[in-house]
Amino acid sequence: MSNLNSNVIPSHAKVSYPGINGFRKSFRDMKTATTGVCMTRTLGGMGHVVESVSQILRQLKWGSAAEQALKNLNFSMDAYQANQVLKQIQDPAVALGFFYWLKKQAGFKHDGHTYTTMVGILGRARQFGSINRLLDQMVKDECQPNVVTYNRLIHSYGRANYLNEAMNVFNQMQEIGCEPDRVTYCTLIDIHAKAGFLDVAMDLYQRMQTVGLSPDTFTYSVIINCLGKAGHLPAADRLFCEMVDHGCVPNLVTYNIMIALQAKARNYDSALKLYRDMQNAGFEPDKVTYSIVMEVLGHCGYLDEAEAIFGEMKRKNWVPDEPVYGLLVDLWGKAGNIERAWRWYQAMLQAGLRPNVPTYNSLLSAFLRVHRLPEAYNLLQSMLDLGLNPSLQTYTLLLSYCTEARSPYDMGICSQLMAVTGHPAHMFLLSMPSAGPDGRNVRDHVDKFLDMMHSEDRESKRGLVDAVVDFLHKSGLKEEAGSVWEVAAEKNVYPDAVREKSSCYWLINLHVMSDGTAVTALSRTLAWFRQQMLVSGISPSRIDIVTGWGRRSRVTGSSLVRQAVQDLLSIFSFPFFTENGNSGCFVGCGEPLNRWLLQSYVERMHLL
Repeated sequence: MSNLNSNVIPSHAKVSYPGINGFRKSFRDMKTATTGVCMTRTLGGMGHVVESVSQILRQLKWGSAAEQALKNLNFSMDAYQANQVLKQIQDPAVALGFFYWLKKQAGFKHDGHTYTTMVGILGRARQFGSINRLLDQMVKDECQPNVVTYNRLIHSYGRANYLNEAMNVFNQMQEIGCEPDRVTYCTLIDIHAKAGFLDVAMDLYQRMQTVGLSPDTFTYSVIINCLGKAGHLPAADRLFCEMVDHGCVPNLVTYNIMIALQAKARNYDSALKLYRDMQNAGFEPDKVTYSIVMEVLGHCGYLDEAEAIFGEMKRKNWVPDEPVYGLLVDLWGKAGNIERAWRWYQAMLQAGLRPNVPTYNSLLSAFLRVHRLPEAYNLLQSMLDLGLNPSLQTYTLLLSYCTEARSPYDMGICSQLMAVTGHPAHMFLLSMPSAGPDGRNVRDHVDKFLDMMHSEDRESKRGLVDAVVDFLHKSGLKEEAGSVWEVAAEKNVYPDAVREKSSCYWLINLHVMSDGTAVTALSRTLAWFRQQMLVSGISPSRIDIVTGWGRRSRVTGSSLVRQAVQDLLSIFSFPFFTENGNSGCFVGCGEPLNRWLLQSYVERMHLL
């Protein structure tokens, strides 16, 4: 299911490389590069020109007024100064307009630095067509592309989740003799791990060492973060120890990553121990550290202590920002204390800060949790009044609440809230077709939507897919639910859900899913095993079905997922057992499993 070919750029965003031969020529043959008109100015004079131009571009949109204002300055500028101005521009349209306006000025010539900066600006805005034209122009101007230029390109594609294009740039730069550096490898490792392609990320890590680039603190930190976020915390711990053993000293960023990973795994004691180790090593906590420790304390139930850390943070002259206030809103909201959550929200406003979308999501979730729908509606309206666009997470939590609504009245109010968000996910759900004979129409519908959501992070997409499948399943639209799951699996939205541990030994991991999604995923996956068995004649020797409740689970007490899975397996007489006291893992193996998979009803389990 980990198929890199699934990362296809939509036709409107495709970037071609008509200038790649020119790149080869410029990299191999150019011995010198003109960097622009050399200005005989004092350092103070150069700074004045940069600041004056930057101020105009901050105040005006690009157009005739901005051009006239620049003309009235009657200034000269070289490529170095132009690069300093470009770095200060936030609006990509203004930056591009200024870039091309400079190009037309007598005596001015862009250099590799200004082109590279411009590539980075357009990459952040995901304007790939403009990047394509800029690369052509770079070649025509005989500017020498270097490893920094290629790294910006790779980073741009990675941010937009276009992994194939990022790898194409990586391969092309080597073809023309430009050797990747640590930043190149770390960027590629990071984007592949975040997208769920850990095998590719680790392969790149090995290749980096093979070409003689030994890991430094930055590299180790990136790999540790990748492993941890992919759920391989023991491997991340081992690499952290290896880093220390090899004489590579962890820095504050490394400690923050390790503390955050332990916190995410709910190993709160380990997280706090690392926090103390960090301080003993001579590192003072920064804003990131304080936020992580506050979150750890909050999840341990020590919310008053988390507030005390907030006070310490202020005493150490760290100014709390929106995410810090938002964290306290979230912690108190999840604890069910709406009043304290609201108090921190008000404190944020009194500090002159503007709440961001995650903070609104935390408050919205808190109101929904206690069924205070009128307050939820007013909060969503105030969010829109501030000009904030509800995110994929906003819609996901509303859909999840709608699925579990207690009454038709609650469901009606929640439907209104979902419509008010104006999120494309709502139109996707409303326009979901009824499944045809082969389900192709639903799969095409889902495929188009997930392509549109391509640039969303994987966890957000997984959350929405889980909510959609759960909603459809519990609404009786089980064919549609199955089709949504299958497309999501093909697109690697659930990279760890189904994997082969060893030859013919498979793991189905359902513990991060809601109960409706888990039942759908299990049913369709077992049907897939049956189809593969009939086609190839090769059957699985063992299947482990993990529900996240048992000896290794973070979940205590009863589990809706475990109960739903056990009910399904029992109804269809799946030959399962549990072993080693792990009641959250159902195991099927050997001849009983093979005989069961041959039963025709396995194809239709999801319709129950």
